[in-house]
Amino acid sequence: MSTAKPTFESATPALRSFETVARRISALIRQDHPVGQRLPAERELAKRFGVSRPTIREAILSLQMAGLVEVRKNSGAYVISRQEVPEMKALSGYGPFENLHARRMIEPQIAAMAAQNATAQQLAAMARTLADMRSHHARGMEADAADLHFHILLAEATGNGVLVSIADQLWRGQIESGIWQDIHRYMPMECYRPTWLRDHEAIFRAVEEHKPRTASLAMTRHLGNIQAALMKTTGGAGKQDKKS
Repeated sequence: MSTAKPTFESATPALRSFETVARRISALIRQDHPVGQRLPAERELAKRFGVSRPTIREAILSLQMAGLVEVRKNSGAYVISRQEVPEMKALSGYGPFENLHARRMIEPQIAAMAAQNATAQQLAAMARTLADMRSHHARGMEADAADLHFHILLAEATGNGVLVSIADQLWRGQIESGIWQDIHRYMPMECYRPTWLRDHEAIFRAVEEHKPRTASLAMTRHLGNIQAALMKTTGGAGKQDKKS
């Protein structure tokens, strides 16, 4: 009996959702939109292409990074070039909204399992990460390392090593995203630090009290708050929409 491992031909990586939409918007620009014209509202584009508004937002931000559109605060996205969209090799990682979508599918379950299984030692380690977050915020600093550590500790509390690896990949997938890094340069993080801290404290309390459903809901709320902050920060892309 053969013990050889199966081999597979390498395939061209599939385009990310926002890349596909960005190419379609680029084609729309070349067909119908001269330089200086504003793009249609996000809501209209989302309906036209059958995708979510966060995917449209990622696509527009990627086109801005590629030099095809300019996103103007409180106004919208305006065409500044009608060239065909270039290869987006600079956009490393995932789109922050698609990554958050994945996190919202997985991390609430991680929090619930942590609430069922966390040991006293793991709870003490989580409490120390919260103290680190408070200390960094009090000094006007971000607390990315403590934030990551907190989420990894939750995953470790599940007792499942696969989930630890997934949690690490999801968290890093956000901060290593080219679009996230572009957003982060002008995102007023200090405005959101109190919210992030309260979110983590709520998750911790639920885990400490061994309340799985409460922990899951607290994590869902935390990730929803992150998405809301990103949508607000990048709102220039769709300010012509009066409804959200």
